[in-house]
Amino acid sequence: MVRPLSIGDLIVDPPLVLGPMAGTTNRVYRLLCRRGGAGLVCSEMVSINGIFQRNDRTFRMMRTFEGEHPVSMQLFGSEPEIMRDAAPAAVEAGGDVVDINMGCSVPKVRRNDAGVALMGMPKRAAALTAAAVEACRVPVTVKIRAGLTADDDSYVDVARRLQDAGASALAIHARSACQAFRGEADWRHIRRVVEALDIPVIGNGDVTEAHDAPRMMRETGCDAVMIARGAWGRPWFFRQAEAALRGGSIPAAPGPAGRLGVALLHAQMLVIEIDEPMALHQMRAQMHHYVHGLPWARRFRSDANQVSTLDALRELVEQYLADLRADGGGALEADPAAMVAREESQ
Repeated sequence: MVRPLSIGDLIVDPPLVLGPMAGTTNRVYRLLCRRGGAGLVCSEMVSINGIFQRNDRTFRMMRTFEGEHPVSMQLFGSEPEIMRDAAPAAVEAGGDVVDINMGCSVPKVRRNDAGVALMGMPKRAAALTAAAVEACRVPVTVKIRAGLTADDDSYVDVARRLQDAGASALAIHARSACQAFRGEADWRHIRRVVEALDIPVIGNGDVTEAHDAPRMMRETGCDAVMIARGAWGRPWFFRQAEAALRGGSIPAAPGPAGRLGVALLHAQMLVIEIDEPMALHQMRAQMHHYVHGLPWARRFRSDANQVSTLDALRELVEQYLADLRADGGGALEADPAAMVAREESQ
């Protein structure tokens, strides 16, 4: 029996977490993943400096839908005093958890002593965590990486310091900072942190198939599994991973019409959120993921890159599905809106 994840007083069931991804985990995609079975969803990285300066764009990034809760609001920055101001604002905006990013290896983040740079400054990392814990009423978590370099094992000591500073749970991406997203994640790093801490540990890295989730929990002893890139273009993946965790039969992934029905729902919701050209521009990368592995995916992706209106995207999807049917492309739903209707009824 898989146990729910407890982060302070918050219960996360199933213990599957949508990881934070810049340009992806806005509130539209978070809601789709909650409907798809995620137990907890996490925002894109939000700058504590942007919150402190009351930047409108920053506050728009923190908006939540009622149906997506529980949601973790991930903050990045380096100054404890600014964190004391920012963390309560993130809670006020809808965060059920405040998460501190200490894993981002993007140079512009590291240059400001934020993200993974904090792993090289353990005292500041602990002070930043303590400031958030002291300032807000919800649990505070931290996401780290498996060291700055491949042979850096200081992440275990950093993890202990963060626990001592009051973190309620810790997530670890099982790659070092120098790896970025290259190579394979080494889950042994997760086990080392699990063995060192008393608080829950969330494992992250290379969970791309449903059975990877229970395998990670068996091999590392982690309390929950974070899925990030593995959820690209398939928000239903969490339901499949949950079935694997519970030892049940894994639901089949949607066929081409089902996938593209969800993609159209995704696009429709984004158009409501932001202006249509920007929404369709953002959807270009998402459409690449939605059609991954499907017939003629390369041609579809090329055509999708030229689309600038929702109507044009619908026409492209309808033509693509019609071409698949004409080619005997298997059991396709007659109406690509059928999946949309099912999603909206859940």
